Amino acid sequence: MPLPDLTPAVLRPYLEDCGYSRARLAEKYRFSDRVAALAGFFDKPWDARSACLAVVEANGDSRAAAQACMPLGAPTAFVCAGDTLDWYKLTPEGPTKPRRIPAKGIKEFFKKHGEELSPDVIYSAKMRRPTAIAGQLWFVDVGLMPSVERRAGEDLRRLVETAIQNLMVALKGRLKTRKDYTDLYKTVFWLLAAKLLHEKRVENFRRIDLTDVEDVFKRVARHYAAVDDLPPGDRFWRPAINDTAQDIAAWGHLGNISTETLAYLYETALIDKKPKGAAAKKLGKGANVRKELGIHSTPPVLVDHMLSQLWPLIEQIKPNDRRVFEPACGHGGFLVAALRWLREFSGLTEGSERHRYLSERLFGIEVDPFARELAKLSLTLADVPHGNSWRVEQKDMFEPGVLQKASRKCTILLANPPYEPFTPKEEKCYTKLGQPVTTITKAGEMLARTLQYLPTGAVFGIVVPQGMLHDKESTSIREFLANECELTEISLFADKLFAQADHETVILLGRRKKPANGEGSLWYRRVREEGMEGFKDRMAFSLERRVPQSRFANESGWNMLVPDLEDVWDYLRGTPQLVQEVHVQQGFQFLSERELEGREVESLKKRPGWRRAILRVDDYEISGLPRRVWIDYSPETLRPRGGGAKPGTPQVILNYAPVARAPWRLKPGVDHKGLPVSSRFVVFRPRTESLSLELLWAILNSPIANAYAYCYSGKRETLVREWRSFPLPTIVPENRRAIELAVERYLEAVQPPDEFKLGEPNDAPIREALLALDAEVLRLYDLPSRLERQLLDLFQGVERKGVGCRFPGYFPADFKPCIPLHEYISDAYRRSTAGELVKRLRSVRSDAAIAALDAVDSIADEE
Repeated sequence: MPLPDLTPAVLRPYLEDCGYSRARLAEKYRFSDRVAALAGFFDKPWDARSACLAVVEANGDSRAAAQACMPLGAPTAFVCAGDTLDWYKLTPEGPTKPRRIPAKGIKEFFKKHGEELSPDVIYSAKMRRPTAIAGQLWFVDVGLMPSVERRAGEDLRRLVETAIQNLMVALKGRLKTRKDYTDLYKTVFWLLAAKLLHEKRVENFRRIDLTDVEDVFKRVARHYAAVDDLPPGDRFWRPAINDTAQDIAAWGHLGNISTETLAYLYETALIDKKPKGAAAKKLGKGANVRKELGIHSTPPVLVDHMLSQLWPLIEQIKPNDRRVFEPACGHGGFLVAALRWLREFSGLTEGSERHRYLSERLFGIEVDPFARELAKLSLTLADVPHGNSWRVEQKDMFEPGVLQKASRKCTILLANPPYEPFTPKEEKCYTKLGQPVTTITKAGEMLARTLQYLPTGAVFGIVVPQGMLHDKESTSIREFLANECELTEISLFADKLFAQADHETVILLGRRKKPANGEGSLWYRRVREEGMEGFKDRMAFSLERRVPQSRFANESGWNMLVPDLEDVWDYLRGTPQLVQEVHVQQGFQFLSERELEGREVESLKKRPGWRRAILRVDDYEISGLPRRVWIDYSPETLRPRGGGAKPGTPQVILNYAPVARAPWRLKPGVDHKGLPVSSRFVVFRPRTESLSLELLWAILNSPIANAYAYCYSGKRETLVREWRSFPLPTIVPENRRAIELAVERYLEAVQPPDEFKLGEPNDAPIREALLALDAEVLRLYDLPSRLERQLLDLFQGVERKGVGCRFPGYFPADFKPCIPLHEYISDAYRRSTAGELVKRLRSVRSDAAIAALDAVDSIADEE
């Protein structure tokens, strides 16, 4: 008897045996503009974050059916294709090649894979929770969920931007105050909340008419417990709101939207957005919402990583003692993530008791009323179908005692505080209130008012600017972290992590507990700019290692910045510092435009009494200098303490800001005349005659100096104080002469005599001369072969600007041996390679020798 075709109905009993009870398995589940015959979830609410698997019919194209499941957010899909079941892994790039299970093998298949297909295991893998089974699931791509949420956020952004811009146009002339903008956003988000709650099938919203604005606002107000705080409804606002309600109601289905999707919306649509096209012409200037509301957001991928790494510590806190505090909570990204984790490990079943447990253990503070509304909406959607009873207070966290009081009560501190400095007005205000600020930045002040007040054993996860790892202002905070806390992770991120900010950030994870005998270690991780997409898609790091926490006690100022290539810098730690042989100084600065009062200070033409100078880092070659201009270099135009120059003193100049984010970032130049240079450059002047300008130029042009700038300064400028600590090798006369000769050969190659030539220029001689120059400098440093190779591999495939030739790297991509560069480019090494040896071998021509070789071959064949 032939077996019946596989259908979703046939598979349902097997899925129920895997753990998909009625509360975890949806029939004909609608998401976006599609429907899954069966959709399995980890828990309520059913959304992209809790989705575990999908079951659909092939309808003639199995792969297309699997592709259609992508917006659901489930990492795997089963496609019923007649007499076979196609099992797909879903990735950000689409479905992978399926595994096919014949109908007769279905029972055995689910018996074998039932445990790994359970909702608990799949969800743990999605969230990167450390379980043995979850870590082995071939069909879970951790990058899928962030990708789905980001795309859903982009779609939601289009809806909200359109609604906001149309409403702004309709209300032109009536948006004058902060409250007007708050009311505008509140209106749009209450309409959006009603649609979300309706399509998530929440009681009291199932049969709502989304275009009946009055009824919508009443129901949302009851759900929010805010019946006295409805959006405006006067005769000027209501017609515009009615049109907006029509647009939102007609938008596609949003029932599968997760609260984390709101983070993308919050980050990209509601901050600093101005109307576009016709709307911009109608509204004119003044619609700068980001500046008006000061909104910020923590990317969900970063929140997920932090919670997954902190959870082993949180598990050591008794469930009833877990209390989460998020200051400056914005849209509530950390609160929502903590809600999910606490809910899933509370031991309580779904219902009012679990909701009460969660609402009592989550607390946020946010000064902006709009952000507070969005945080409460996010929490409400994350705990559908329960009402909005979340504790998100509208407060200024820097008012006396606010942070200290909340910190003493919490056992889990999660925060991404504002990074801006306090304004003079704010400093004056807080002083008047009785608690003056003690730091320059708001992030530093928040840490100073929270960490030391946490109870013993409390866990913290904080996102702060990278400067806090080494700046003078944060020294006391770092000392407290090193001596009074057990750190578990420090991870640095390039500035492309945040959609609307250019900060280089760092996360600090740990708990308030003295380190045990100084023996603890932590993860030290880094995501460079080129690795940012890898982190966003798969939480992959560019670099990670274990470091002892005790090392920070040995660093000056409790410095917590651990550079890349640390083995290289440790090896060079005993060499002299550059400051011992070289005077280093930043260039001069003009007075501000206001102080100059319109006075002209720069010209392309010579003027009486003016000096030639270098002001800007243009597209110059390292064999020359940037463009020179004429300036009014008089005391009346210069800042008295703004750096300076010694006109007439020969020097090497170096760009202050990197010319690229990549490792090749320096373009030194030799200035024999000692021209004044602006603060966009750092000047180096040898203190002794043993260090010539050419030798110093070669060192600053070398891979050693470029790697130093890359490892110690991130995207920002390499500061004068950092250059003073640069390792300078011991120089003996014969080494000095070898480098100076290499400099001469390079300059001759890159600046040939003027002559008429046909054809393309040949840059091979320039590249060879540059290789020889770098090799001589590296020979001076005398690094072990392994460390030199590690250093040079940093530059593989990276463009080197301003050197006069194409420079792809030092070794072929498939070259594995670790040998010094000077040996690799030597004639002796080239002659020793297999190819060169073959060229030098002569063929055997002697008849006697050939006969002897044939005899040997015959004997070998017989044996």
